[in-house]
Amino acid sequence: LQSEICNYQLPITNYQLPMRILFVCTGNTCRSPIAEALFRERIRQLGKMDEIEVRSAGIIASKNFTVAANSITILSEYGIQYEQKPQGISLELIEWADLVLTMTRLHKYLAIAIFPQLLNKTFTLKEFVGDPTSFDIADPVGKSLSRYRQCAQEIDQALNILHHKLDKSNPSFPLPTPQPLPNTFFVLKYLIRLTGLSNKTSN
Repeated sequence: LQSEICNYQLPITNYQLPMRILFVCTGNTCRSPIAEALFRERIRQLGKMDEIEVRSAGIIASKNFTVAANSITILSEYGIQYEQKPQGISLELIEWADLVLTMTRLHKYLAIAIFPQLLNKTFTLKEFVGDPTSFDIADPVGKSLSRYRQCAQEIDQALNILHHKLDKSNPSFPLPTPQPLPNTFFVLKYLIRLTGLSNKTSN
């Protein structure tokens, strides 16, 4: 992986339609389903369903997980009925995706540690759209409906920029400068191997 870091290149400069985007959070119960649903609704309203496909997954999602009730409620406020079930990040999904957008830097590092081939196409959502304030979107799990609403608004604002960034008719948006992996990344990768998380997510 060290050699791959030296070859870290900007992705998707010449992607083919449809563009496939995977949103990733921890359990695929709160943030990534909201991002998936909001962005799919946005491209549906713009008549671009044939240009962009979206899915979501979680680093440690389980078949026993359910999408948070507050996430469902918030999406209904946007006029969206969400019925997808949580799923874990997998080899099939990362091979399907042209671009992987995580909710936090930790999700990004974990995803790359599990699947090193993600290195050149994985960013946090806010990193990719160039948010100068923070690269992370805080987890609303266990918090109030108001906090979920704030989270959805934060995601929606980033998705608005994302749409324009990916619009082939508007090439003026630069791709982000890749952020270096932290010095602790290789320790994280070792711990993942030690706990067997990579095997659980790959199957």
